[in-house]
Amino acid sequence: MLNSVKPHWRALTLPAILTMMFIALPGCSSAPKPVAEMSAAETALNAAENEDATKHAPVRMDRARQKIKQAKLELANENYESAKRLAEEAQADAELAKAISAKAEADRAVSELENSIKVLREEIMRARKRQ
Repeated sequence: MLNSVKPHWRALTLPAILTMMFIALPGCSSAPKPVAEMSAAETALNAAENEDATKHAPVRMDRARQKIKQAKLELANENYESAKRLAEEAQADAELAKAISAKAEADRAVSELENSIKVLREEIMRARKRQ
């Protein structure tokens, strides 16, 4: 009875193996190199650095730098999906850092304007008292 089962088992095994290979092979195909994503991440990081984001959002800038560094390692190891994801995350971190920096600069400008307005009001009040 055992001998009669073996040929049947072999007949099922080969199609099963072939089916699994056809299902698994597309998952093994490598994604394209994330050249555009890497470039966009580095451009965003440079733009953020030019906006003084390191001063206003140092944690985000460090995250962006680390993710770009990791993405480069993944790229070198041909882990393109991981490299793409990390590059996109780095770009988002750099853009957020730039926005935080822009807000901080805008807040500073508003504060300066408010102080100037206060000084002008005080001068107007003094001038009215003299009249």
